[in-house]
Formats: sequence, structure tokens, C-alpha cells
Amino acid sequence: MIYAVGIGPGDPDMLPHKTVLLLQKADVISGFETVLNLAEKHFNPNATRVSMGYKDQSEKLEQVGKYSREGKVCVVCFMGDVNFSGYEYLERIHNDCHEPAPTIIPGISSAQMAASRTLTAFETSVFLTFHKRGDISKDKEFLVSALKLGKAAIVIPLPWDFMPAEISRYLIEQGIPPKTKVNIFEHLTWPEEKSYSRTLDNCIEKFSDVSIMVISSINSSQQS
Repeated sequence: MIYAVGIGPGDPDMLPHKTVLLLQKADVISGFETVLNLAEKHFNPNATRVSMGYKDQSEKLEQVGKYSREGKVCVVCFMGDVNFSGYEYLERIHNDCHEPAPTIIPGISSAQMAASRTLTAFETSVFLTFHKRGDISKDKEFLVSALKLGKAAIVIPLPWDFMPAEISRYLIEQGIPPKTKVNIFEHLTWPEEKSYSRTLDNCIEKFSDVSIMVISSINSSQQS
């Protein structure tokens, strides 16, 4: 049995109770090392830890699949929530672990935390992640269209090609008002969390690869 679990944005105390119970009894716990480090206080001390990086993730997930077929309870840890930006990694579980139906347990996404910090309602906004493989041109066009319709946007940037400064510059080029308000968060819920309030025309800093951006509705920006 393989479980795909979201371990949240970084604070280990924000894991769902069901996820904590699962981590405490799991035989095998796997994921990227930076992700595992965030939740390790909840790990079964006797569990086999399978840490991976981008270069060896297929090999390590094959190992997890082998453990699963031996009858062991295996957990693959995802940053945030699986359903927000984890489906490329989930596809690897299907292909490399040879597991067609892992059990998914949601977590809290940094997108939800950013929405809470900025009082941004999901029913009046869009969520978009550029942090994925392949062409993002259609996603960029969708972001512009949503903003022009008066929506707010919660955006996960693409390190290091389409970060907040590049996103802001692109939006201005596409006709979004330069004074549109944006909030950028780094390491949300971590002890080193930082937040920045900007407008598109002065969002020029280089932010970390653990950042998320909230773009206000152009209507609310014009009214304030």
C-alpha cells in the first residue's frame, strides 16, 4: 500500500491528524530530503527512510514500489497538498512504483496559507502554478485573462525562469495596471517566513525558490 500525503507548507504542527497517525506507523517513508526534514518529528523511528533528489527519484520510487509489493505500508511525502501542484510527482508514483491507485491524503497548501494571510477568497480568485515541466505560455495567457476579468490570483512561480519580478513585468506588458497590488511570501509558516507588499511596477527583487505570490484584483487595487 502506498500513500501519497501532503505534509503542508512547512510547519510540522499543521499536518492533519490522519497524516500524523500514518507517519507514526509507516514502514517506509519517502520523498525529497527537504520535504522529509519538515515532518520528520512525526516519523516512526523504525521506518525505512528513502530520500531522493531530482536525478535519482525514479530509482528511489522503484525501491518504494518494491517495499509496497512486499506488504509494507509506504508513505510518499509531498510538499503542501498533492492536489495543488503535485500531480507530476504523483504520475511518477504510478509509473515508477507501478502503483496505479495510491491513496491520497490532502494537506494544507501554501496557496491556502497565502490566501489566509491576504484575506483572498478562492471563489473570487484563481490559483495557478507555473512550477511544472513543459510550456507555460497558455498558463500565462490564462493569468492575464483572469486578472482582466477582475479576479485575484494566487500564483506559484517557476524557479528560476518565471519568478515574481518576471511575472510582474510580463503582466504590465500585457496591459495589467502597474499599480496592481501584489504580496509575496517566502517560506510560509517556517520560522524564517518573510512577506513583502509591492505593486507590479516595484516588484523587482529576487525571491527564493520557496515563494508564492498573491496578485490582487485590479478592481480592488484601483479602489484603494
